[in-house]
Amino acid sequence: MARRPVRAPVGNNEDDVNMTPLLDIVFIMLIFFIVTSTFIKEPGVDVERPTVATQSEQQPAILVAINANDEIWINKEAVDLNEVRFRVEELRRETPKGNAVVQADVGSKSRLLLEVLEQIKNAGINDVAISTEAI
Repeated sequence: MARRPVRAPVGNNEDDVNMTPLLDIVFIMLIFFIVTSTFIKEPGVDVERPTVATQSEQQPAILVAINANDEIWINKEAVDLNEVRFRVEELRRETPKGNAVVQADVGSKSRLLLEVLEQIKNAGINDVAISTEAI
């Protein structure tokens, strides 16, 4: 009885490329970018802001808008004045060291702006700015 020669397997393990370390690095980089990124939240309504000669740039964590119809907007939702404090406290939990910026339309009532500012301060945010347009 003649013996047949033994052949090596076609797919040799030494020729395979191991993708696991590459995928690990990609996922670690993805997690890093997600954790270190900051998200800017929009109030959900366009506001015509008053103009001023001087202003400073702010990066708000909480953005509140009051339109010309005296509607208050936070995170693209219209909210009642009584809900402002609760909503701001929720957003404050997400970014504890953040500040707040209020965008009030030129046609909105000043009294409503003051009441919104009071609600924000009652929510525990002392660093509140009013957004304006530079001339």
